[in-house]
Amino acid sequence: MSQTNLLKICFSISILGIFSLLLISSLVQPKLISRYSELRLDESVRTSGKVISFNEFQDFGVIRLDNGIIVTCNCQLKENSTIRITGKVTEYKNQLQIQAEEIENVF
Repeated sequence: MSQTNLLKICFSISILGIFSLLLISSLVQPKLISRYSELRLDESVRTSGKVISFNEFQDFGVIRLDNGIIVTCNCQLKENSTIRITGKVTEYKNQLQIQAEEIENVF
């Protein structure tokens, strides 16, 4: 085989691989959870609930939802609002919590 043919084959395989990764990443959805007991470390999750408390610190906020889930974020929220959260489960002081990547108000 000539060098140009090998280069074309490598380029084609690379493009096919990139499109495959894009397709796979668009099909993977965060796991929908509703209770604290369903949290698993390093898992991408989605949940919703009513804000029962919001504590704001210097560079982040801590949200406690009515379903017992604790969420950390860089956000401003009001208590008694209903929100939908997408994020990753992390651990802080031996307790699981969600590090929010996306928060939206649900009316």
